[in-house]
Amino acid sequence: MKNPTIMTDTKICKMTIHSMPDRPGIAAEVFGRLGEAGLNVSMMTASGGASGRTEVSFTVGEEDADKTMELLQTMREELDAENVSRRDDVVAISLVAEQMHRTPGVAGRMFRTLSTEGINIDMISATATAVTCVVDSRFLKQAANALKKEFESAPAQS
Repeated sequence: MKNPTIMTDTKICKMTIHSMPDRPGIAAEVFGRLGEAGLNVSMMTASGGASGRTEVSFTVGEEDADKTMELLQTMREELDAENVSRRDDVVAISLVAEQMHRTPGVAGRMFRTLSTEGINIDMISATATAVTCVVDSRFLKQAANALKKEFESAPAQS
């Protein structure tokens, strides 16, 4: 793998649906309704399940944030969710490279680098070619500089 490219997305908002039932079809309901409303989701995570409840977070473009939040507010009761929340002060920072999934340790190095800088990771997403973290927007420049230093200082692996 060549050294990864660092990419950022500063025009996102994070939405979270808190404590909704963990049951088959709940994700289909949520993301089906968002899609029907013409709202594009760029990344998502889900957690929980042990207590029969789950939390789902996802990002949308800032241009869709108000419309998404309105829809989530109307869906909250029918989903039996405790509440919904929105964060506007987040950014996504990604390491992108072909065949990244075949290079051990990239995600760990990224997470360790951000941790060393005192930057908390809010969400994580990974594909075969990218690892993306959502972090507080105050730390964008610091995160980008630290990742650049980390990945340019080490020899590229093939």
